[in-house]
Amino acid sequence: MRITNQMLAKTAAKSGIPLQQNSLLNIMTKQYQSEENGLLSKIGKKKDDDLTFAALQQLKNRKNEKLQKHADSLNEFATKLNAAGEDSLFGKAEKSESTEDIVTNVQGMVDAYNNTLDQLKNTEGELNKFYMDELKTYVSDHREALSAAGVTAGADGKLVIDEEKLKNADLETLKKAFGSTSGFTDKVGFIAGRVSENASASEYAFLNQYNEKGIANLESYVANHYNFWG
Repeated sequence: MRITNQMLAKTAAKSGIPLQQNSLLNIMTKQYQSEENGLLSKIGKKKDDDLTFAALQQLKNRKNEKLQKHADSLNEFATKLNAAGEDSLFGKAEKSESTEDIVTNVQGMVDAYNNTLDQLKNTEGELNKFYMDELKTYVSDHREALSAAGVTAGADGKLVIDEEKLKNADLETLKKAFGSTSGFTDKVGFIAGRVSENASASEYAFLNQYNEKGIANLESYVANHYNFWG
């Protein structure tokens, strides 16, 4: 599927999320051109190996696998907190007059956020830098509401919880920080989903660069440098 600036902008606008960095399409082009060049360079250095095109497709990027796992977890916690209605975390809290489940999910979201941020820092790619900056921006934009609920950002950008303050926060304070009307969990969940998708697709992205010529180009390159059946 080809991804365009218009598609990404439309999706972001639907979620009320401003894309505050450079053109995503330009970023993706830069990232995947770099990835392809790196892999082609490795192919050239291993002419004496029986490295086949099929083997290239099986190469796993462990960093991206970890990133996808943490981003999926972040998306799950953020989505739960962002839900509205009687069966949501906040809806049930109003009935039970207990914020215990909300606190548990906030703690889980913070852990997942920090793990995702760490992995974004350690995983190559222009998009990963973009997403990391977006997450930090959202925390900054909502710092007052988050702080009131016991969550602040450290110098490294990671979130820190004041456990007592979080547990003692009333339902309205938690709603303003993490509920469906806060905007914070909606934005974080949106970006976490994009991080996961990018991590999942990255191992194959060098083959196509989001156009139909990439695979043919790489196949041609390999064919010209190897005699697999000789």
